[in-house]
Amino acid sequence: MLFGVCANAQQKINFSSQNYLGLLEGEHGSAFQLQTINGIAYKTWFVGLGTGIDWYYQRSIPAFVSASKDFFKKVGRSFYASIDGGMNFPWKDDKSYNDWGYRVGKPDPGAFWSAGLGYKIGVGKSNDALLMHLGYSYKHLSEEITTVSPCLMGPCPENTEKFDYSLRRLSLKVGWNF
Repeated sequence: MLFGVCANAQQKINFSSQNYLGLLEGEHGSAFQLQTINGIAYKTWFVGLGTGIDWYYQRSIPAFVSASKDFFKKVGRSFYASIDGGMNFPWKDDKSYNDWGYRVGKPDPGAFWSAGLGYKIGVGKSNDALLMHLGYSYKHLSEEITTVSPCLMGPCPENTEKFDYSLRRLSLKVGWNF
C-alpha cells in the first residue's frame, strides 16, 4: 500500500509530440520546413527524436535529438528553450544530365543543429498547446559531381567538382504539441 501511494504522488512521464511548419530565412533566400519531434515529457522537460523536410537551398531530411525546457510557467502558457542536434541527409536529386554531358552526383550527409526560444499556449484541459518558436539553425551538405564532356572518340574527358555548403539561417516555426 505504501508503494502504491508513493507511485501515485510522483509526476508521470508522458508521451509528447511537437509538429511544426516553419519558414527559414538566410543568405540563400527563404524556404519552408516541416518537422515532427516525438518523445517524452517529464515536469518541465521534453526530450525526443525528430525528423522532417528542409527545403532551404537544397532539399534535405534532418534526423536529430531534441531537448527543451519550459520556464516562467503560468497556467496554460510558458516560455521554452530548445536545442536540436543530429545529421542532415540530402534528398537525392534525379537529375543525371546537364547541358554539357553526363553528370554523376554523390551527395554526402552532414551536421544539423538548431537552438531557439518559444512560447507555448495551452489549449483545453489536456496537454495540447499551440507552439511559436524563433531560432537559429545550421545545416551542412557536401556533394561531389563528375561531368563527362561529349567527344567524338573516347575516352571522353571527365571533370570532378566538390561542393561544400554550410547553411546558416533564422527559423520561425508554428506548431502543435499534444
